[in-house]
Amino acid sequence: MTTVSFEPPYSADRIAQLLDWSRSHQTPCPAAELTHLEHLAGAIAASDAGAAADLATKLEAVRTDCAGWLRAALLEASGCASDAAAVLHLLREKGAGEERGSMMLASARNLFAAGRMDEVWYPLREACKASAAPRTLRNAARLLAQARKQAEAPFRRRCRVALLSSTTIDFLPPILRAQCFGHGIDAEIYAGPFNQFEQEILQADSGLARFLPDIIAICTGWRWLGLRDEEGSPGEIVRERVARLESLWREARARFGAAVIQFNFEVPAFDAFGHLSAGLSGGRGRLLRAINLALWEAAAHTQGVIILDVDQTAARFGKDRWHDAVMWHTAKQYPSAEAMPALGHQLTAMLRAILGLTSKCVALDLDGVLWGGVIGEDGLAGIKLGGGPAGEAYVDFQRYLKSLAGTGVLLAVCSKNNPEDALLPFRQHPEMVLREEDFTVMVANWNAKDENLREIAAKLNIGLDAVVFVDDNPAERSRVRQILPEVEVPEMPADPALYVSTLSRLGVFETLTITQEDRLRTMSIRENLERKALEASAGSVDDYLAQLDIKVQLLPFDEANLPRIVQLINKTNQFNLTTRRRTDAEVRALMTAGAYTQAMRVRDRFGDSGLTGVLIAIPEGEGLRIDTWLMSCRVLGRRLEEVVFAALVRYAAESRRKNITAEYIPTSKNHLVADLYARLGCTQTNCDGDRRIFRWNTDHGFPFPPMIACEELPAAIEV
Repeated sequence: MTTVSFEPPYSADRIAQLLDWSRSHQTPCPAAELTHLEHLAGAIAASDAGAAADLATKLEAVRTDCAGWLRAALLEASGCASDAAAVLHLLREKGAGEERGSMMLASARNLFAAGRMDEVWYPLREACKASAAPRTLRNAARLLAQARKQAEAPFRRRCRVALLSSTTIDFLPPILRAQCFGHGIDAEIYAGPFNQFEQEILQADSGLARFLPDIIAICTGWRWLGLRDEEGSPGEIVRERVARLESLWREARARFGAAVIQFNFEVPAFDAFGHLSAGLSGGRGRLLRAINLALWEAAAHTQGVIILDVDQTAARFGKDRWHDAVMWHTAKQYPSAEAMPALGHQLTAMLRAILGLTSKCVALDLDGVLWGGVIGEDGLAGIKLGGGPAGEAYVDFQRYLKSLAGTGVLLAVCSKNNPEDALLPFRQHPEMVLREEDFTVMVANWNAKDENLREIAAKLNIGLDAVVFVDDNPAERSRVRQILPEVEVPEMPADPALYVSTLSRLGVFETLTITQEDRLRTMSIRENLERKALEASAGSVDDYLAQLDIKVQLLPFDEANLPRIVQLINKTNQFNLTTRRRTDAEVRALMTAGAYTQAMRVRDRFGDSGLTGVLIAIPEGEGLRIDTWLMSCRVLGRRLEEVVFAALVRYAAESRRKNITAEYIPTSKNHLVADLYARLGCTQTNCDGDRRIFRWNTDHGFPFPPMIACEELPAAIEV
């Protein structure tokens, strides 16, 4: 595209030329053109306010997106923020990528200037998610800081993140702050001094020690390793470098109880040895790969340590652009300023995983998403699936989704289709990779997609903010974004060959571990639907529970179950009395300090639900205080809370504890358990704002439900 250029003075003829250009320019403007038009509008308004107002009025009748953007920019430059926001509201859902980021940021900026604070957060969040441009993200971070001075921003989690680097990464904190906001994270960021990450962790009076981080990112660049082109003792070097980092992990975990994100090492694009750098036993390229593998292995055996794959991130971004030799020699900046958003995006994905914000479900349209064509019109033989480039792309996407389901992500169908047509390919097409049993919920009807997404979330008992909606229709995507802004709606490309990379780049499915419960989640959800069918046919709740043949095992926390326990603590929202998030180091500290811990495993006639309940109670004075109590939504409605509480009461009595105190701290998602302690018979003793305190005297026992078989592996009884 030829960039339109109009230099001052802005005569009537020049303004007329710009108006003609706007009328003839039918194609969407790329981000660079939007920026240029924005600057041009500012220059016109500064030079001749009357000409700017006149041009804005004339552009109102021009129905192109570029004309709308120019009009909004003229109105903003003229101080008419509310009018500019109205124009941008019609444009902001039309763009994709950087264009969407620019339009969303302009919308948020004008809404802020107009004082419409409640409307600022959505476009600002979308700008932070859509853009990978350093300038846009830095501007978004500045607007976020300004907006937070006037109103409370919506966040799902808060955390304190320390960036400790062997290089200069001063450009990263504002970019990361914006990207975290895009995903609902309030990130307070500390950037340690250049190349002082070891001292920061080890010294008692360091800035890190004063900051008290929740998460520490050790941002080491490959040069820190000090590797020569070829080393004589490669095995010894790998062991020494990895051991040095492992020592820092242990110290960071012991001193701060923080999760540690360790950057691995980019294999640089340029090496004097060329391809032999990876071929020679002591070549630097080979050593870097060996060190990276050793870091993965070490982290797998160290609780609370996660490896961020910088080498993969750099390769995806493009290693020639990842490194800026001029800025390295000038300021020791690494990676390049251009690459900082890619690094921040991957770091944000890791933070999401640590904070329990991994997306739980992919809701998929069918026509144009899982196969080409329209099954209701083209028939089984007419859809594109295998047998050629386009059809093979859909097969490849299905394979990706099936693998994703293997990590615990739930698959659902959300399609406008006749149900019998929708099921036909799953049952009869030989090239289908996905089958009915791979989906937890299949909703095919002619209702609005937003209604069906609500139904899917309700059936799965998850929040809408845990759902990713994939649809090839821009109109459907736009409608869902506007009606259900909490749902993640990626902008899908026209070519299905790009579906896998588009969904993968979101970074919303990153997880810290894959447990057995994760691998069996789809089966578990389907079993739950069978339980609901049984419940509907049973005469009473107790009759239903008796028919389920429930068997519960209660056991103290142990090493084998700790990853799943920590995962539940950080992901469970609905049945969660306090919603306290804990790192594994914090859980270990509570175990060491003598807390009562109880993990619950559940199985019944339909299957094994696995480890789905957690309780932690802390000795205080003559009693116990329930610090954490949560259960997975998959096992609710079975009187299991009575089993858990009965076991706790018995333990407290046997330990000569006189009472149990408990608290309910309300959140936006845990209203389900607002009356739990009252239903159990506890007495409310205090109310501190929304926080309510309850007590149970242990001279009163609490009965186990008779229709549930419970096996207890005893916790240590205090004497």
